[in-house]
Amino acid sequence: MTHHLSFALTHDYSADDAIRLAVTLISGDEVIKTDAFLDTGATCCIFKREIAITLGIDVEAGEGVRVGTVTGGFDAYGHTLTLETLGYSFAVMVYFAAHDGLPLNVLGRRGWLDQVRLGLIDHDGKLYLSRYGD
Repeated sequence: MTHHLSFALTHDYSADDAIRLAVTLISGDEVIKTDAFLDTGATCCIFKREIAITLGIDVEAGEGVRVGTVTGGFDAYGHTLTLETLGYSFAVMVYFAAHDGLPLNVLGRRGWLDQVRLGLIDHDGKLYLSRYGD
């Protein structure tokens, strides 16, 4: 059986590297541009504590969660804000690490993947994307 899918946009990335996307986070009047790695195995979107501080967010005032990793885990706190990437904008819960020094930001299943329809052809370095429901 053959299935046909259509997407609103195509994004090229280096197939030799992880899938890194430009991201804008907005909290009130504060805006920060950063990047994040697409991680289909991550439960939620997780960003560095330093970004929350720059946005004027009191990290520990958010919804607490324990994030498990292959090497252990860490605490993070969720805050609802606007996440923009690849021309799409979503009001979502984003988690910030409780500690400084998180090495990278992650776009996970809740907060990003659950907002979009995604297609990947890694061999070609192609990411296909549409808003979920479009």
